[in-house]
Parts: sequence; C-alpha cells; structure tokens
Amino acid sequence: MALAGGVAGVLDSVPASAQQYTTPVVTKRPTGPQTKGADDQSARDASILRRPRADKPDGLPIGSFVLYPKIELDGEYDDNVFRTRNGTQGDFIFRVRPALSLASDWSMHAMELYAQFELGRYADFSSENYEAFSVGGRVRIDINDDLQWQTDGDVSRNPLPRAAPGLFGTTFGNRTIINTYSVGTQLIYNGDPWYGRIGPRFRYVDYVKGTPDSENFKVFDIAGRIGYRVSPDFSVFLDPSYQWVRYDSKTDVAGFKRDNEGFDIRLGVAYDVAKTVTAEFGAGYFRRTYSDSRFKADDGLSVLGRLYWNPTDTVSVEFEARRSFSQYRTTLGNVATVGNAIETYVGLRVGWEPIDPLVIDAGGAFANYNYRGQGLKEDYWYFDVGAKYYFNAHFYAGPRYYFEHRNAKPSTLNYTDNRILLTVGAQL
Repeated sequence: MALAGGVAGVLDSVPASAQQYTTPVVTKRPTGPQTKGADDQSARDASILRRPRADKPDGLPIGSFVLYPKIELDGEYDDNVFRTRNGTQGDFIFRVRPALSLASDWSMHAMELYAQFELGRYADFSSENYEAFSVGGRVRIDINDDLQWQTDGDVSRNPLPRAAPGLFGTTFGNRTIINTYSVGTQLIYNGDPWYGRIGPRFRYVDYVKGTPDSENFKVFDIAGRIGYRVSPDFSVFLDPSYQWVRYDSKTDVAGFKRDNEGFDIRLGVAYDVAKTVTAEFGAGYFRRTYSDSRFKADDGLSVLGRLYWNPTDTVSVEFEARRSFSQYRTTLGNVATVGNAIETYVGLRVGWEPIDPLVIDAGGAFANYNYRGQGLKEDYWYFDVGAKYYFNAHFYAGPRYYFEHRNAKPSTLNYTDNRILLTVGAQL
C-alpha cells in the first residue's frame, strides 16, 4: 500500500530529535562571546563535544569584529535514499558548505552575524538535488552585571528529509522544501538567589516546493523560566510557556479548522558543578486545544531532562530525555487531518579525545511519535559513530557512519537506512 496525497510539515523544519541523524542541513555557529569566565564554565560548555579547541582559528580582525570563514566538503553513500521498506535505492551525495560568521570583540555586549550555504548533489537521483541557506544574527546587550537583553533572527531555506516525523506520503513526488522566518527576544536575569528569563518568539513556515501554500503557518509563543538557587550548586525552577499556531488557510481540503494553541508548564531542579556536571530535570503538564470542535484536546505529562558530565578531561557524556507536544500534520489520500503528535525522546552521546588532534564520538537515540486518534505512530531508532582529526588549527577531516530505522503504523512505512560519510573542512 502506498500513501498518496499531500505531505506534512514540521514546526522547526527538522525536529531536534532527528537533526543529527538525517541529511545534513544548514546549521548555525555557536554564539559569540560568553559572559562566563573559564573557571565558571558549565559542564555543557566544557564538554569535548562543544568546547573550542586550544588551537582554534584566530579569524580575521576587522575593526572591533572578527570574521570567521569556513568551508566543508562531504562525500556520502546512502543505501536507501527514499526511505522505503522494499525496493531500496542507493546513491552517492556530494555537498559543499561555505560559511561566514562575523562576531564582535567587545568587553561588553556582543553581536554576531552569520551566513551559511549548502549545495547538495546526487550522482543518480538529480530530483533530490537541493540548495539550502541560513542567514541571521544575534545581539546581546549587557544592561548590568545581572541583567541581559538578547535578540536573534534568521531566514533559512531547507529540504525536509524524506522520512522526517510526520512526513507521511513523501516517498514519491517532489521533495518538500521550506523557507523559515524566525525572530525572538528575551530578557535574562542572573541574580542570586533568584534568576530567570522571559521572551516572545515568532516563526513563519513557507512551503516553496512539494507542499501547497495552503499549508503555510505561523507560530507565536512566549516562554520563560524563574529559578531560585538553594545553594551554589543546586536550584529549583519553573518553566511556563504558551503557543499559538495559525494557518494561512483556515481550513484544509476536508474542511477541518487547524488553528490550535496551548500551554506547557514544568517544575524542575538543576544541579551545576562547574566543568564537571550540569544537570536539570523538570516535569509537568501540557494541553493543546483546537479551533475545530471535532478535534479532542491533546494533553498529558510533560518531561524534560538533560545531563552534561565530564568524568575526565578527555571523556564527555551528554544525555537528554523529553516528552511533550509536537506540531506535525498528516495528509493521507483525500482525508486531511490534524496530525499533531505526542513526542517521547531519549538520546545519549559520548565523546572521547584519546590524543589532542583526534575526537571520537558515538550516539544513539529513540524517538516515538504518537498521533492520537488517527491510528498512526512512528518509532525511530538512531545510531552514529564518527571521528574528526585536526591536522592543525585550519584543516580537519573525519568519517561518520549513520544507522536509522523506523517502525511505523501502518507498517508499509517501515524502513532501514545506512549512510557512510566523509567530511573535510577548512577554517580561518
């Protein structure tokens, strides 16, 4: 059985649970100057998977800014390009990713502008060729020692992977390509014992290929955190958020109203021992209601847990678990429905630096998407292992292997995919 009809989109182009396991798309550089000193660095920032190298590039000074040019080349073999259960077809993919980042070198405040382009070409299946980009910036204003105002915005264009969660019916036909416009701002207070943040964000998803414009939608949300430090290492916090989703076309082809909104609130605890352990766990409740009375509200347990642990200077462990609401949609045949899913995700990654120029890492994850009331579900299993060798501060290379498997209902959507990738890069 083949699924026909339209295709679905996802809220953030590629869900966080799948980003590092699917076809690479445009990503952003880490933010520029940090407010913490080296001695106060969190375990996340000190992880060998994230921290800057000792011989990191100096960049090109331009007045009070520094320009960081970078380019990467990929060669990959994918044994199941279309993510099908039977009749799999493989292909070689070649990519080039030039990028520029311009970061301020100020003692106070910070600004960063970035631009990245990605060109992907398939040896046999030219219909899968794509061009992607991301352009944006971030600004941080240090109001005083405890108070900051941060604002960011970006415009990006990305192809959605053939089997991203919610993309039922996309094995055949044009690949879905979207433009995403995003802007947000937040006020951050880092006092003692109280700390917190709050701010709104707007996002617009525009389908430019593979999906009709009637699927375009806007997302407005406001989220925050208020926390209290019980001790220097331990704190408690509350994370409230509210989100509104509005479609350009108020009804779908079957006459269903798809606008929806809802809240997510979690109470949690955080533990932070500089450079060694950073951990937080929160649990609460989410609820999502719809404009169309024929759709029942989605609600349930909301969970988010993260752990960053550096047991030694050469080994780092990162763990994440979450459960909440995700904005997905499905369109099967001539019956269009709201396909919002309850997402459950667990992921683990380990990094090892056996010698100074070499970093080896491996990770695995499980993700479940439950489309309530529609008889649809997706279970994803991911695994990857790879390495990166730095010849010097400016050149690096490394291989990577990816494994991806989906168990779905209906079972015709099941697939297994293996990919082998070699990346070489240069930076100044």
